[in-house]
Amino acid sequence: MYKKLILSAAMFSYCYLSPALAQTPLILSGQIKASDNQTFYAPKTDNWRVQVQWMLPEGDIAQKGDLVVVFDSGSIQSQIEQEKISLITAKEELFRITSNGKQSLLESSYGQKRTALLLDKARIDANISVEHLSRYDFEKNQLELEKSVVANAKALENLKQVKIANSVAVTKQKITIEKHQNKLQYNEYKLNQMSVYAERKGPVLYGTHPWNGEKVFVGMTAQPSWEIAEIPSVNGLYIEAWVHEVDYKNMELNTIVDFKLDAFPKYNLVASLKEISSQPEERKEWGSDVYYRAVFSFTADKALTLLPGMSAQLEFTGDSQSE
Repeated sequence: MYKKLILSAAMFSYCYLSPALAQTPLILSGQIKASDNQTFYAPKTDNWRVQVQWMLPEGDIAQKGDLVVVFDSGSIQSQIEQEKISLITAKEELFRITSNGKQSLLESSYGQKRTALLLDKARIDANISVEHLSRYDFEKNQLELEKSVVANAKALENLKQVKIANSVAVTKQKITIEKHQNKLQYNEYKLNQMSVYAERKGPVLYGTHPWNGEKVFVGMTAQPSWEIAEIPSVNGLYIEAWVHEVDYKNMELNTIVDFKLDAFPKYNLVASLKEISSQPEERKEWGSDVYYRAVFSFTADKALTLLPGMSAQLEFTGDSQSE
């Protein structure tokens, strides 16, 4: 397996192109990269940080669909189990509410029908003329009619309230069930993010810690969006290097540079500076200085098997010419 190094451009800068030292070469370290990689990032979790639980060994060739990285999902699995239990409980509660609602509606409906029948009877009795009854019985029938009207009105109102209460209780419980279902789906989605799979065939390359440059390893705790690993493409290869702020002013686009690969030191190759950033960046693992990202294009020698991650040494000479 080829040797992979990511070193500071400043560590390889023997000098920069100044009028006084125009003939002294500037040497930078770079790394071959691909423009079409599948990159695996640390997912966002409720705990903010997440532990790398397992990774396919670096350098192994992943096939499409292979599991590449697994993040610790213990807390998410616990939440899923809890939500499943809560969902079952909520559905049982909906069944209880529905059954009780049907019972209360049946009782209220029966009560209203009973008062309606009593009201019909009271109306019949109240319609009997006073000539056929004593004054006492006649007045009694009139009073019973009034009572029956009030009782039936109350029964109708009670039936209406029971229907509304049942509907509200069922709706609220259905909303509770929907909330648990949404939480369960969300947690299952997060659980799926804890295991990431290869979308293409290629070698697995581990990422580096963004603060100290340390290689990612199993058991490391990462923050969201940290690059954990990648499966590079063998197409669109280029060299990435970081130029110290002291040397930046001497960089010119299309400058031709010589370079060698650590994996193939006997081969002398040529690259061209195609891009350099306008804004510097701090590289915390290299100190407090700032660096500019430079991109070099090259034509790969068909005799060489080049892979992203290979280290390259680029040399600017005083007599280098631009294209």
